[in-house]
Amino acid sequence: MNRSVGVSLKMVRDVIKAIDALKNTAVARCRERIEEAALKARGLRGGGQEKERYGSSQPQCGVTSILKRKHGL
Repeated sequence: MNRSVGVSLKMVRDVIKAIDALKNTAVARCRERIEEAALKARGLRGGGQEKERYGSSQPQCGVTSILKRKHGL
C-alpha cells in the first residue's frame, strides 16, 4: 500500500508539470497574438495614409472608419 502511494504522488507531480508546461505555452501564444494584433491595429491607425486620404493629420480611429478602410463598407 505504501508503494502505491509513492507511485501516485509521482504521477500527480508529473501531471502538474505537464499542466504547467501547457499553461506556459498557452500564455506565450496569447502574448504573441496580442502583440500581432497590436501591430495590426497600429497599421490600421497609422502610416500616414489617413493624412493623404482625409486631409488631416489626425487619424480617424472610430470603428466605422476602420471598417470603411479595411472592408470598403
